[in-house]
Amino acid sequence: MGEGRTGLSRVLAAGLTHGNPAAADAMEAAALAELPRMRQYLPALDTIVTLAPLLGLLGTITGMIDSFGILGAAGIGQPHAITGGIAEALIATATGLFVAIVTLVPYNAYLARGEREAERIEHYATRLLLALKGSREP
Repeated sequence: MGEGRTGLSRVLAAGLTHGNPAAADAMEAAALAELPRMRQYLPALDTIVTLAPLLGLLGTITGMIDSFGILGAAGIGQPHAITGGIAEALIATATGLFVAIVTLVPYNAYLARGEREAERIEHYATRLLLALKGSREP
């Protein structure tokens, strides 16, 4: 059931199927079932947004450790020997930040889309309930 249908149509269909007085409860249950569908990608995107800068910082730390290790072995007389580790550190930081920034855009888009859809469902479900109540009156 529900192939090719929107969340809104599934919620309204639940209300129409059950009719008065159970329409409100049926639509609420259907709306609660829709929420996980609307939020299905958010945890993965949130994890990427959070984890990418941390991995970048980890790369920064390992790059700096390598640089200081080389500096300790080669001495201060060869500062060019540590530039590879510093470059690694900066690349890791930049990459982590880039991934987080790029992932934040779809995360916010999905989040806003889910909120808009939830508001839309609530709006039309309320209108349907009012229509059903109106048809019940003599």
